[in-house]
Amino acid sequence: MRTNSTPDASESDGLPQTTRSPEAVDALERALNQCSPLGSGLDPNPWHDLFYERLRDEPLPALIADDAITPGASLWTGSRLWTDAFRAAGLQTGDRLVVALPPSTAFVQVLVAALWEGYTVALAPASADVEALLDHLDARAAVATQSTPHAWVSEEYAGPRSTPDTLRPLRTERTPDARFLLQTSGTTGLARWVALSDRNVLSVVASHLPHLSLQNARVLSVLPWTHAFGLVLDFFPALLAGAEVIRDPEGGRDPRSLLRLRDAWGATHLSAVPLTIQRLADTREGWRLLRQLHGGIVGGAPVSGPLAERLSYTCLRAGYGQTEASPGIALGSRGKWDAHYLGQPVGCTVEVAEDGELLFEGPNACIGFWKNGTLHRTDPDRTVRTGDLVYRDGDDLFFKGRKDAAFKLSNGRLVPAGAVEATLKTSYPILHDALVFTPNGDDVAVALCLDAVDEEAPSASAIRDALGSLGKRLVWTTTVSPDAWTTRSKGTVDREAMTTTLTETFQSG
Repeated sequence: MRTNSTPDASESDGLPQTTRSPEAVDALERALNQCSPLGSGLDPNPWHDLFYERLRDEPLPALIADDAITPGASLWTGSRLWTDAFRAAGLQTGDRLVVALPPSTAFVQVLVAALWEGYTVALAPASADVEALLDHLDARAAVATQSTPHAWVSEEYAGPRSTPDTLRPLRTERTPDARFLLQTSGTTGLARWVALSDRNVLSVVASHLPHLSLQNARVLSVLPWTHAFGLVLDFFPALLAGAEVIRDPEGGRDPRSLLRLRDAWGATHLSAVPLTIQRLADTREGWRLLRQLHGGIVGGAPVSGPLAERLSYTCLRAGYGQTEASPGIALGSRGKWDAHYLGQPVGCTVEVAEDGELLFEGPNACIGFWKNGTLHRTDPDRTVRTGDLVYRDGDDLFFKGRKDAAFKLSNGRLVPAGAVEATLKTSYPILHDALVFTPNGDDVAVALCLDAVDEEAPSASAIRDALGSLGKRLVWTTTVSPDAWTTRSKGTVDREAMTTTLTETFQSG
């Protein structure tokens, strides 16, 4: 395990211990103490003191977007305009409100107002079908960029531009215990709406913030604030720590945009998915930016061996979680990297089941799911199955694969694809990725993602050994360059697309 950067004071004894909490963490702890363990949504509202103390009459935090700076005091003033608008329309505590705005000053002001009033906030991309979401989530209204009968349209800095014709009548009960409805990315199964309480979100921010070194920070923000990673581990820590938040209009998709923002405003922190980090690392100036950063989390997908090797020369850290975990489960130290490293448990307890599946429990466990037109609540004290296969080395967790990546051959034999892929990637760190699939339903094939044919790559014999008794079913191996390896937005392999492409290649050979 390589560690080339100097840890900060809060990590001198390793994760998850911290030294004296900064002011923001103390405020978070006070807010967390106001939350009901069961997330009842009753008074006092834990967001009131947080926002009042951190925003009112304060120059920082500040949001920098579209070359405009909005200080904390203006974020506060704008949020009060939205509070007045919501009250005038008759919204009540526990009403569901869809917020479909781009990451912007208006987004922050609307979010602060909605949390202040105790609504259940359903976050969606600005491109979402707002009326369909209103119906699906049985929401009273929305805030969006386009006018609909049940939506406010936002001005960029000064409250609503237009108001809804009417609020939607409710078909089901209000949900005062659910503060957020956030949609999963869908990369670990079908996307679904997860309900998070105040306690869920504040517990994760409070447990992670002491490790993020955000004092006097300039945070280059690329993650979607509509998803748990971007909202809870990027946006909220920066806002509550009084940072300058520099929003990338390209959402991290173009390294040139990030470099322009660095040159214009400076940047000390960046949290992103591995694909964004890889794109930066592939350019000279992008790599220079990564080396200059004081901190940030790389999460959303496991990091391959070659990228992990490079990240060990930075101050970036591994992070792992799921929307169902609000989304924090594990966090690494700065510069501590290895292939598929997830970090150490933070803010919750974990257990590795006999089959290798990671289980967790704690205040981060979501309170339920929205489906079939209602909120299905879950026991907050339950043990949650992640569906991720891991192995543990002391307190360190490493990703092995997804349980649902397994498949059956035509004879009924189960192929534990994720476990086999993990064995190959652990044994051969030169691999960016590996994919085990069946090209015909009867046999097994393996594709390896690496930069070039290399003597360190596993041989067909080594692959058979990794397959164990399934080795006799191996009919084909192939190598694929990283630029031809089809991935999803976070950098994880698109199993369906790659299997289709590789099967066509196999059958045409």
